[in-house]
Amino acid sequence: MKKIISTGMLCLLLAGCSMVNRERVPDEVPNWRVGYTMPSLYPVRVTKAYGINTQEDWTSILHTHSQFMTVSALKRVKEYLPNYDGYGLPLHLFTTASYSQVQYTNHLPDKVVLYWTSLFDAKFYITELDVTPKMKALAYKKQSYIRPDGIKRTCYQSQFDFGFLPNGQVKVWLEGCGKYTYVTELSPTSTPETDYNGSTYSDHNQTRNAVLKRAKKANATLTPIPWDKVNKVYTSKHFTVDQLH
Repeated sequence: MKKIISTGMLCLLLAGCSMVNRERVPDEVPNWRVGYTMPSLYPVRVTKAYGINTQEDWTSILHTHSQFMTVSALKRVKEYLPNYDGYGLPLHLFTTASYSQVQYTNHLPDKVVLYWTSLFDAKFYITELDVTPKMKALAYKKQSYIRPDGIKRTCYQSQFDFGFLPNGQVKVWLEGCGKYTYVTELSPTSTPETDYNGSTYSDHNQTRNAVLKRAKKANATLTPIPWDKVNKVYTSKHFTVDQLH
């Protein structure tokens, strides 16, 4: 696979390039992004993320960082969702870590691939989202949104939000326009012995201890996993949660 910038330069040089096969996407459609949310008591770390478009022959790398323990801190999440209990998935602009592409495009990928680590038990997962025609149709759909300050804006649901669960499952929403539209739940496609960077179980001893300390401070237990609480989704009253039909 070529990176976006490489494909673009090649198409400028070669007549009859496959650019004719590219989707016709209005310029006003924003560049697609990803967002990550996780239970405070079961935090994760994403070590690699990228999107692939097979027809247009590109791979778009997504920015990642290592501050997931900070983003998922219970005290921080409760600032925005006061009723949050630490177990469920907090869907909020300020509790979902949002990341852009290294080389921007508003053409959607056919697949999004994530390498991630469940930090409470140091298990490693690879998750792949196949972006269906229905997802693309929604992401490209022009909508309007009245902000809390009363201003009406044109908007698109062009951010893929991934909600990580402690058993390797991942819930997915398309976010934007004051909405979270649930699209699917994914099982891991692979459970490797190391993370993307080659770190092993023993390399995560310090992080696992930090997760245990967080649970102890919250007077919470991590095992057995209370699935009735973990499967609960918390959102702000300013956002609605829908389902893709």
